[in-house]
Amino acid sequence: MAFPKRATVSILVVVFLSLISSRNVLASHSYARTCPNAESIIRDTINEHASRDPTIPAGLIRLHFHDCFVNGCDGSILLDSTPTDGTNVEKFAPPNRDSARGFEVIEDAKRRLEQACPGIVSCADTVAIAARDSTVKMGGQHYIVATGRYDGRVSSLQLATNIPSPSMDASTLIENFKNQGLSVQDLVVLSGAHTLGTSKCNFFASGRFDRLYNFRNTSRGDETVNPAYLQHLRNRCPREGSANTVELDKGSQFSFDNSYFKNLERRNGLLTSDQVLFESERTSGLVRSYAYNSRQFASHFGQSMVRMGSIGWKTKENGEIRTVCNAVNVNKHKL
Repeated sequence: MAFPKRATVSILVVVFLSLISSRNVLASHSYARTCPNAESIIRDTINEHASRDPTIPAGLIRLHFHDCFVNGCDGSILLDSTPTDGTNVEKFAPPNRDSARGFEVIEDAKRRLEQACPGIVSCADTVAIAARDSTVKMGGQHYIVATGRYDGRVSSLQLATNIPSPSMDASTLIENFKNQGLSVQDLVVLSGAHTLGTSKCNFFASGRFDRLYNFRNTSRGDETVNPAYLQHLRNRCPREGSANTVELDKGSQFSFDNSYFKNLERRNGLLTSDQVLFESERTSGLVRSYAYNSRQFASHFGQSMVRMGSIGWKTKENGEIRTVCNAVNVNKHKL
């Protein structure tokens, strides 16, 4: 069948645009020849660590999130120091110092990868794949991780303020995600990762994060907290302080499901930044939708993780493939 010349041009334009938009998907095959067992090596590492410590998957998902929101998904959160930043690096910024974890798992996976195929798999890709495998390990849906990222050589403690704060309201969260090229839907669905893991009391019971005793300097608790849940939280986190932790998703710490959204409907959200998603007209509809439809949440979560994982990729022009994940290479790889 012959097409008019104008139609042929239009089709070529569409194909060209499709190739551009699928760049990351095509890149997901970058290790097929160079390190065909890369993903299975990472998966086996995650499973081994998670079998000993079931809290690890939640930490690895959070690690990917915190990495991507500062200078892009380039493994910069893993660095202990850099030649330009010294020890003023992301890992030691307040949002990460008390919550980011799983570094030893990534280092273990990287050590195994270097044994199998030296200088091929980046730490940034290792973090992204580990987050996916952690989701699946805890019952979430599998999704294809685009690969081909290079590792950054810069890590900024100061820029770690880009990481969303537990005290943010909905409008601030929406703007924060918009600045990363992510939508309101991405905000809500990615917040659903809080179906796993715990939080320390200091992220919701003291200082500027306090919603139990002096919410926004009112000398009262946050009125959007279910009264029974508020009392439970006060028992776990007394006013004088505590080293206790509390489930981010009440009753579902080790299961990747949609109960996080159901808890928001019951006003059992742990962090201010969780509960505001149900209280705001701009996000409450999505919360209700995911609370009702677990399959939709699982599917959308993978899609949003892929979008987040495309933020700020480094290339061989401005990155490297590190030999170990906590330090930049002495001599930059030219691959």
